Order: sequence, then C-alpha cells, then structure tokens
Amino acid sequence: MNAGGIADALEHAVDGPADGRVTLGELIARLESRGYGMLLFLFAAPNLTPGPSIPGFSTIFALPLAVIAAQMALGVSHPRLPGFLARLGVSRVRARSILSHLRPMLARVEKLFAERWPVWCGPAARRWIGLVAILQAGLLLLPLPVLPLIPSLALIVLSLGLVARDGRAVAVGLVLCAAASAAFVAALVLGAAALGLA
Repeated sequence: MNAGGIADALEHAVDGPADGRVTLGELIARLESRGYGMLLFLFAAPNLTPGPSIPGFSTIFALPLAVIAAQMALGVSHPRLPGFLARLGVSRVRARSILSHLRPMLARVEKLFAERWPVWCGPAARRWIGLVAILQAGLLLLPLPVLPLIPSLALIVLSLGLVARDGRAVAVGLVLCAAASAAFVAALVLGAAALGLA
C-alpha cells in the first residue's frame, strides 16, 4: 500500500488493465486498513443530506455502519464485504474518469490533512475507534429528526482521518463523537422530562 494522500490511495486502488472492471470488494481490499475509513465515509455521508430530517432515514445506513465498525473492533485487518456488495463495480476506465473529476475536490480536502500522530491510526487504536463507531451507529438507529447530523459529521471527520492516516483528525473525530453522544443523551432526557417520564 502506498503512503500517499487520499487521491493517491484511490489511484492505487483502481490501478490495473484498462479493459477490466474494478469492484467494490477489490477497491476496499487494495485500500487495506484505509478501507475502513472509506466505508465509514460512504455510509455516514448520506446522512448529511436533507434525508435526516425524516425520522428513520439514518437507520438505513446505521446497520452497515455497525457491521463495518464491529469488524474494526474485532481487529480484522481490512473490511470484509458480503458477496453481493463486493461484486458491485464499474469499468476501470469509468473508475479512473470518476477519480479524475474528484481530484480537484480531493486536493482541497487533503490540504486539511497530513500523516501525523500515527498511533491514533494503528491497529490498537482502530479497535477502540470501532467501538466508538458502533455507538454512533446505535445513535443513528434512533428514529429522531435532525440529530443524526451530529454523529454523521463526527464519523465523516473520523473516516477521512483514517483514510488520510491523520491521527489528529481522528482525535478530533472522536471528540465530535463524544459530543454527539452527549447531545443525544440530553435530547432523550429533555424529551422524557417533557413527557413527564423523568
């Protein structure tokens, strides 16, 4: 696995014969441990769309998030996807075209990240990150409006830190996860009080 930035990691992941296909399973396998960050991002990002204002929308993405996070917590070296997901793919030409269009945006994103604080991205840290991500997925399972934006944002920062191998970003993501958990607890307590249950 090359030690470059996010775009370089993706470039390596889609490398191969021009007339072939790149599948999601192959992409994640080539990203190795960075594949966790990529999948966390893919399942957390949709929750930043207007959908979270609809109670239950975030639940759709919470279950696969929990499965990926559980693999991290168990110390699996890179994500294992179900066969039907692993086989999804596009032509390598198409994948390179998509990456080419994404490169300007990725270049701006990469300015915010750098490889640092490596212990926060190592195997031991990923186990704890997996446990935290399971908790955030649990919050997303709750059919509440708007609030899922908070753990989703926290997971996105965390996931980009993992892909970029930026331990400082991972640490910021963990702090945001703690804030998200506190916000949900406060909302539940206030809700219970308003209903006269507390």
